[in-house]
Amino acid sequence: MSDEREITYATLDSALLVRDEEQRLLDIRLLRWGEIAETPQGRERFVRGAFRGTKAEDVTLEAIGPHGAAPGVTLTGRGVALEEREDGPVATFRVSRTRAGNELLELVRDGVYRRASIVAMPVAHRTAPDGVIERTRVDLWRVGIVERGAYASAEVLAVRSTEMAHETPDPTPDPTPDPPKEPEGTIIARTADNGASLDALRAEMLERMTRLEAGTMRGGAPSPLARWSTLADYLIAAQGDPEVAVLLARALADQVTTANPGVIPPAFISDVKGIIATVRDAIVAFGGPASLGASGMSLEWPYYAGDLTALVGKQATQKTEITSVLVSLLRGTSAIETFAGGSDISYQLIRRSSPSYIEAYGRIMLAGWGLTTEKEFQTDLLAGATGSEVIDWTTALTADKAKAAFFSASRKVKSATGSPATVALASSDVFGILGGLTGLVPAVYGTQNVAGTAQASTLAVNVSGLPVLEASFFPANTVLWGNPSAAQWHEDGPFVATAEDVAKLGQNRAIWSMGASGIFIPAGLVKSSATVTAAAKSGSSS
Repeated sequence: MSDEREITYATLDSALLVRDEEQRLLDIRLLRWGEIAETPQGRERFVRGAFRGTKAEDVTLEAIGPHGAAPGVTLTGRGVALEEREDGPVATFRVSRTRAGNELLELVRDGVYRRASIVAMPVAHRTAPDGVIERTRVDLWRVGIVERGAYASAEVLAVRSTEMAHETPDPTPDPTPDPPKEPEGTIIARTADNGASLDALRAEMLERMTRLEAGTMRGGAPSPLARWSTLADYLIAAQGDPEVAVLLARALADQVTTANPGVIPPAFISDVKGIIATVRDAIVAFGGPASLGASGMSLEWPYYAGDLTALVGKQATQKTEITSVLVSLLRGTSAIETFAGGSDISYQLIRRSSPSYIEAYGRIMLAGWGLTTEKEFQTDLLAGATGSEVIDWTTALTADKAKAAFFSASRKVKSATGSPATVALASSDVFGILGGLTGLVPAVYGTQNVAGTAQASTLAVNVSGLPVLEASFFPANTVLWGNPSAAQWHEDGPFVATAEDVAKLGQNRAIWSMGASGIFIPAGLVKSSATVTAAAKSGSSS
């Protein structure tokens, strides 16, 4: 059995009577056999024989309360007899002839002190079939006399403990001979339930903890609690030291969060989740948003649509007429559209929300605005594109076939705009196919002599030197190549508009902007729409 053993305090509703006034003897029934107590370690009871081997003279008597010169716990006597009777153990104490002892006898005689507490160190236990821990052997240290108790006589209020490591259960207690009958005239303590409140007992036991072990334990060993003069000092030390905290393991009634909802606020995360940061890939790839101008409700631009090869010719001979053609600048136009969304938000929501509803609302609306304008530009790109690239996807797509198609499309963009393509936009399904081609090597392994690269960690796909971006608003099986010379998005905004709705105690808030797609050179937007076969989606080599 380990040297680490727990110390158990039990508060009993027992009346205390003086048996022999001249000899100053006091009889106390310590508890009742078989009564079940609820403790933090579980349901518990004492069985007959638990106090065998305890020497009565080793058990001290103490009075707990404001008596004598010093309030708190005062030793007032020592045991002279201990016997286990039919209904429980009975101890006899001789009260010392001290001021505190005299006061104790007087208070017991007057019925002021009527209850008892035991301090015992368990030695062996067992678990009964009903799950109750049965204390089969204990070492009784002291018995305290208290003014009031709140528990039934056998209910244990445990004050402190350490875990009983390697404790050897005692499945069957040693047989104990039947106790002798009580001699006639003996007055012993009787159980009486006075219904005292649990709060009163708790306060009493807290006071007891701070002063009970102010001296030394049996044999002169220093008390575990003697280092702290007050309970507050001990509680502060216990917060940072597990070895100190274990002394409080059974000190007080269990207090848990579910029993104290009034002081347990929720752990609330102030960062609003689910607001996706939107990136307008197509708008950014085609040069980013440009100015919409200062006035008007249409975006217009001049452009030349003639044949550049016919503008200049070779002079046949000197003094002959040179080539002369009509150069006309046409006017391109695109209607300026308005994009807006808003709500009427109550003052209560604005003032009482935490985190700020207004701040979260603004972020959400901005994300929605970004997706809306991105979708508008992607739709306009496909509608305005006149260039085309034929890709044979009727057979399995390979990295080399994709490289050839990208190169051809970029050449067509250069032919129409004077510059090669700077980006390729791919519908979600095609983007996934291209990223999964076995011939596209991850960038970390180098790009020499490969068709392209693909990296899952960044979703960066590059085919034949062209970055491929996912256009989530494109219809399936679609790829479009281009550069900023061919098209660009123009916008004014976004703006936030607010107006007080006093009649409803609210505030109208809206986000809005104006924008238009400038499709400057339709031939510079090359698109390919083809059916992707199952073989192509597999990415296998032909």
